[in-house]
Amino acid sequence: MLKPLKIIQVGLGGWGWSWIQVALDSPHWELTAIVDLNQEVLSKACDNYGIDYRKAFKTLKEALEDVEADAVLIVAPPQFHAPIAIEALESGLHCIIEKPLAATMEDSLKIVRTAERVNLKVMVAQNYRFKRAPQTVKRVLEKNVIGDIGTVYINFQKSPQFEGFRNEMEEPLIIDMAVHHFDQIRGILGLEPKQVTANSWNPKWSGFKGNAIGSVLFEMEDGVMVNYVGSWVSKGWETTWDGDWRIQGTEGELRWADNKVTFKSSDVFKSVFMEGALETNGEMAVDLIQLPSEERLASLEEFALSIHQNREPETSGKDNLKSLAMVLGANLSVKMRRPVTIDEILELDTIKN
Repeated sequence: MLKPLKIIQVGLGGWGWSWIQVALDSPHWELTAIVDLNQEVLSKACDNYGIDYRKAFKTLKEALEDVEADAVLIVAPPQFHAPIAIEALESGLHCIIEKPLAATMEDSLKIVRTAERVNLKVMVAQNYRFKRAPQTVKRVLEKNVIGDIGTVYINFQKSPQFEGFRNEMEEPLIIDMAVHHFDQIRGILGLEPKQVTANSWNPKWSGFKGNAIGSVLFEMEDGVMVNYVGSWVSKGWETTWDGDWRIQGTEGELRWADNKVTFKSSDVFKSVFMEGALETNGEMAVDLIQLPSEERLASLEEFALSIHQNREPETSGKDNLKSLAMVLGANLSVKMRRPVTIDEILELDTIKN
């Protein structure tokens, strides 16, 4: 076991509150300080998680003057990601950032370019990639059992009762949630986006001020079409947070829903003799692979290993630019009421390479 690295968490509100326990539980990290502008929240966190009051600070600058660290975990609101990350990077610290990388492409680029200049790691905590079901889907697709992917259907239906900033957002579903699914299109299916056409709306029963339902059509670089429909105000049956995926190829279909992965092929030999799967009435139920850790714990593990091995993390800041571009492209398509190319969002060839 490698020696744990030291990390400072910046941002304790909302999702950041639960991140504290994840950081404390990780065998790859030692939480050396917490940072938040709200002194009441800092004190509450110290009491709740048994953190020394002397390790709680109102600014990152104060923390760096008092504790040693190798990295910073940023869970502040997206509009503050860039200034915090750049301060950390300029101070010699690697960064893992809760999605999105930043609120704008401009700020995201500032983070990525600063990291490249100072030769430090930046990772986006796209925790949905690091789970057994999607990693099983990825492994099955790598075996080419469904042939060439042609069409993907993704249906996401949830009805969470949020409080706070999401209820005030103009596009809460597309901006705050769909980034998980869009990133999985790239990271799990291995598809890269070319163009996006999107629409969004808000039904009369919604508690959101902005649009809580979105319909997004992606054209990928290989001509694959991905049809995404998502809702945060479902009135009926709900999916898991991963959604319900149907991945259709030249040789069959892979379905991923309810944490189950099922393969159906027109080739009877593949149906009967697929390793790691059980055939029932022509459908193959695929065993989920085992992982040493999942979700945010796995994100922290990957981040630590990338530092120890001096390599880019799987969901690096630079890689995540295209996932962010899918979100920003969908948002722009809604506003402009027209298709938007990913190049419009990325702008520079140097970003894509």
